[in-house]
Amino acid sequence: MRVLFRTLFLAVLAVALVTGCSKGGAGNTVQLGYQPTSEQEIIANMLKKLIEANSSLKVEMVGGLGGTPVVLKAMQNNDIQISAVRYVGTDLTSSLGMTEFPKDPAAAFDLVKQGVKEKFDQEWFPSYGFDNTYIFTVRKDIAEKYGLKKISDLQAHAAEMKLATDAGWLERTNDGYPAFKKEYGLEFAKAIPMDIGLVYKAVKNGDVDIVLAYSTDSRLKEYDLVTLEDDKHFFPNYTASPVVRNDALKKHPELADILNKLAGKIDTKTMTALNYQADVEKLEPAEIAQKFLTEQGLLQP
Repeated sequence: MRVLFRTLFLAVLAVALVTGCSKGGAGNTVQLGYQPTSEQEIIANMLKKLIEANSSLKVEMVGGLGGTPVVLKAMQNNDIQISAVRYVGTDLTSSLGMTEFPKDPAAAFDLVKQGVKEKFDQEWFPSYGFDNTYIFTVRKDIAEKYGLKKISDLQAHAAEMKLATDAGWLERTNDGYPAFKKEYGLEFAKAIPMDIGLVYKAVKNGDVDIVLAYSTDSRLKEYDLVTLEDDKHFFPNYTASPVVRNDALKKHPELADILNKLAGKIDTKTMTALNYQADVEKLEPAEIAQKFLTEQGLLQP
């Protein structure tokens, strides 16, 4: 969700990626787009397997779409008809260009669903159940030392702690560090900008005391980190859903029931575990998808 700023470059990339696809979902084939993350690829494989098992449709996978603006452009061009995973907060700020929106998850969901329908004629489906939002995390010994369970618990200790976070968050106005300090009334001793791929090892090695992570990142599980509840609901809602062009739904109405089979089936803990299987255990996304769907009784072994 944080790659939305590379719009121009990625839009060019998207054109290259979708070139050669049977544009418009010709015949009984639909194009399914996804971004280059384990999370997106696992979910895309789930959708492909469910659609092909429950209809006569064939699914053509269009991967490597580098960000939500790229996915949206491909949807508008009808190069893909289905987005495997879209995030509420990303579409509100990027696709719909909103700077202020409700903190309440249900209200934010209703707002993005209505906005995407009116502006792009696309249908936002019910959430899979997981929320890939920002989350503060610490090592277990730090959590035990300070008795940390929620962000407000940092109040008496933040002035002694070093934070590592991606550089963009430090400067963002609406949900970045300046607004965070105002909302929670606390400030860390030092806030160190760092590539997100490095923050986990930095906190594990004791180079920093706390990091701002992504809630479904497999490294939370890999490094056995403790996440802190956002008890003031500061961060936007990033629950995830599939999104489909409405003309594709009219042409293939069976898609709606099929996509709804995954509604509420994958909570944040489960998505983190599935990402762990891909990123750490090195299982193929298609294999992870098959196993999950079979365990859920949604697919025959």
